[in-house]
Amino acid sequence: MSKGETTSNRALLIPGIFLLLGLTLTYFLQSSAREAAREALHDEFKFRVSEVLGNIDRRLQSYEQILESTAGLFAASNQVGRGDFVEYVRALKLEGKYPGIQGVGFAKVVQDKDKARHLSEMRASGLANYDIRPAGQRDLYTPIVYLEPSTSRNHRAIGYDMYSEPVRRAALEKARDEEKIQISGKVRLVQETDQDLQSGFLMYLPVYQRKATHQTIEARRANLIGWVYAPFRMNDLMAGILGERFGEVGTTLNLEIFDGDSLQPSRQMFNTDGQSHENAQFHAVQRIPLFGHQWTVVIDSLAPFEARMRSDKANIIALAGTIASLLLALVGWLLATARARALAIAHRMTEELQHSEAAQKRLNRALRLLSDCNMALVHAEEEYKLLSEICRLCVERGGYLMAWVGYAEQDAHKTVRPIAQSGYESGYLEKISISWADNEHGRGPTGTAIRSGRPNVNQNILTNPAMAPWREAASQRGYQSSVALPLICEARVLGALNVYAHDPGAFDPEELHLLEELANDLAYGIVALRTREEHAAAKDRLTFLDHFDSLTHLPNRLLLRDRFERAALTAKSAQETVCLLYLDLDRFKQVNDSLGYAVGDQVLVGVVERLRQCVPPAATISRVSGDEFVVLLAGNYDTTGIAVVANAIRDVFAEPLTIDAHVLNLSFSIGISLYPGDGEDFDTLLKHAHTAIGSAKEAGRNTYRFFTREMNAGLAEQIRLTGGLSNAVRHGEFLLHYQPQIDIRSGRITGAEALIRWQHPTDGLVPPGKFISLAERSGHIMQIGEWVLNEACRQGKVWMDQYPEAPVVAVNLSALQFKHGNVLDMVAKALATSGLRPDRLELELTESILLQDAEATMKTLRGLKTLGVKLSIDDFGTGYSSLSYLKQLAIDKLKIDQSFVWDMLSDEDGASIVKAIIQLGHTLQLTVIAEGVETDAQLAFLNTVGCDEAQGYLFSRPVPAEQLAKLLENEETERA
Repeated sequence: MSKGETTSNRALLIPGIFLLLGLTLTYFLQSSAREAAREALHDEFKFRVSEVLGNIDRRLQSYEQILESTAGLFAASNQVGRGDFVEYVRALKLEGKYPGIQGVGFAKVVQDKDKARHLSEMRASGLANYDIRPAGQRDLYTPIVYLEPSTSRNHRAIGYDMYSEPVRRAALEKARDEEKIQISGKVRLVQETDQDLQSGFLMYLPVYQRKATHQTIEARRANLIGWVYAPFRMNDLMAGILGERFGEVGTTLNLEIFDGDSLQPSRQMFNTDGQSHENAQFHAVQRIPLFGHQWTVVIDSLAPFEARMRSDKANIIALAGTIASLLLALVGWLLATARARALAIAHRMTEELQHSEAAQKRLNRALRLLSDCNMALVHAEEEYKLLSEICRLCVERGGYLMAWVGYAEQDAHKTVRPIAQSGYESGYLEKISISWADNEHGRGPTGTAIRSGRPNVNQNILTNPAMAPWREAASQRGYQSSVALPLICEARVLGALNVYAHDPGAFDPEELHLLEELANDLAYGIVALRTREEHAAAKDRLTFLDHFDSLTHLPNRLLLRDRFERAALTAKSAQETVCLLYLDLDRFKQVNDSLGYAVGDQVLVGVVERLRQCVPPAATISRVSGDEFVVLLAGNYDTTGIAVVANAIRDVFAEPLTIDAHVLNLSFSIGISLYPGDGEDFDTLLKHAHTAIGSAKEAGRNTYRFFTREMNAGLAEQIRLTGGLSNAVRHGEFLLHYQPQIDIRSGRITGAEALIRWQHPTDGLVPPGKFISLAERSGHIMQIGEWVLNEACRQGKVWMDQYPEAPVVAVNLSALQFKHGNVLDMVAKALATSGLRPDRLELELTESILLQDAEATMKTLRGLKTLGVKLSIDDFGTGYSSLSYLKQLAIDKLKIDQSFVWDMLSDEDGASIVKAIIQLGHTLQLTVIAEGVETDAQLAFLNTVGCDEAQGYLFSRPVPAEQLAKLLENEETERA
């Protein structure tokens, strides 16, 4: 073989070897790149799966908080009315804060025996067509009684018995027995229509009777009052959970959710596009436990997502490798003459590979940044710390030059206020002015992103015209490119996350896409933290209500007990005294009845302000009921010091209290008990202090009394007499005495007031002052009052038949009879039964009767006047009578209270009051009678000032009917 042939063969062999080696290397490199792309996409798929599952879990956890706070509403109140429930759910702002939830409702437990009453109550509350559905008789019903917000869709569910349907019933019973939130299986919601049908499920949380035990299953079943619940439509729920990603998931990933662990079509609750994808490159099946139930989530990749497996880097490697192999073959052929050119080609190939690897590193770095930021979101406790941590991670983990977060202010200039920052900033944010208005300072990346709600990329700060106001400051700090990412949650832009890089064109599409995900997650985290703070505030409010009165913000009975027990321990070791002053606001019911409960609440607040002025700073003031307060004094107090405090309370209310132009004279009756002398535990001392109030009221109110053992005996006496009233009513142990009423000018008996006595089998004759108030409190006054009226009418008919000028019989009516009895029918029946002429019967009314339900009272009094009976106002001047009532009613007589009669000779004010009442009565053409007349001097004064009639011991004590008949006979004899 010649030398030329050898050279020619070598020239062919070397390029062939180079070409084979190059193509082999190219094949392995591009295969490695494609596998790396597939692994990266698989990692992203797993991240997406985790993200979807996390979003589902977080969203349902937020709904759990809604139900728990709603259950707290029932736990904080003895009764939650429809208005309370509507206001509470409206405050939650479900439509804006919790997309996907259809509402919050309450299903009540109704026994079959209570069904009729329940239907009546619901219809009376405004739901005229309310009924329990489906129809039919069952042992137990759980109808939906509240469901807010009150939309036409939700209204269709009111009255539906969820216990009648097996899937719902199973979840209800499980929630009840386990005392925690449960969700149901797949159901069709009652709200659904055939036009817009979606799969649904419900979330339940049991509500038990307030303060009732529910430690065992039996107790939970016994004390259950219902369930708070929330209905969900799956399509709406998933749209709310996925938010802006709903459309993206539908185009790149297919999401299916099945009820339970079965993948049968009948168990499917949600499907993004309604189709199955058996040949998907990436497939995930996750079973997630949710509140005692289980969902199976199936996620498949779609063609647009799988298309990203086509690696540009692998294509570049394949193309570059092929070209390089050809070039290497050419280099091998031209090695002797073109070695330098071959080396240049190899160098260029190396640079391309390095560039591709750098791009891959940037993408991996962005993925790691997103993962780290998600971890920060999971562990975040405070909003500012979260923002600062995200900015720090962007700089330290993401490799960016600077990052900051700005919030969009709603001021006149639409300012963007920097909140958190990290990286090289050097006063940049302090020197620049950024707005989100449509002006020069609002058309930069940040303002544009906030205004439009879309990311704004600035690939070159030096050439972008919109960066003109900030170009110089940015260039001085080395900022070459930036991106502004809007923080959007619930259709509102909170602000923007801004990231700056030191190279132009630093943000490629894939990296930008990951940063968008980061911004969306950050926005969700901000809202989640704010929601958590709102729930914490609500829990604090409930805790406050457990220990403090909601109106006056004073400690309640529970907190008062705790402070007493602490004070008692200290006092026991130091041999000191602890004192309870029980304060009862005198005649406060008349304020509520005459001026309304709103004014009454203002009065209580004003009373507390004055109490704080006069009690020692270390004392505890507690509101224990509507108009009752307790002052706890601890320390070295003797009886004199305690009396000083009680007198200070009395003195501070010497001045009237003005509420909304109403001038009110207020006072307290105070009962005082001491530890350890009057008792060694809280309940005993409180009871003894309350017992002492009775003595203070008997003393004329506006005073105080220390507890004594004799008071306990008096209380026992009251309990004994109250217990005997039932037998007295049954056995007819009552009798009437009559006190004559005298015409002052003629001295003739014109009337007789019927006064009841109790002929007690062991105590003898019991005066009314000892048992009438007990009868009113126990309710026996209704039967006693009816007996008095019938007996008085019977006796009046006897006198009417015997004497030509028979006296008018006066009968007192109790305010309780007016409030709860049918007075008009009772009087008409008594007159008809006895045969007494109506003009011979006079009904004495207290001023308090005129203060209750004015319209109904006026109607009853007009009916009595129509019957023909006479009406008089008893104890006039001691209450809150309105002159308008005296003008509207045909009152016949005013009775001056005996307290004014007793004072009129010794006190100028008393005399003036008596004269004024007489003048007022005569102006209104009424007869005026004075009671309690005991001396000739009193009678002479009354005659001088023109009083018409008198009644009192000066003429006669109350006597049996037989003795009054003798007085009437004497008059008849004298006239004859």
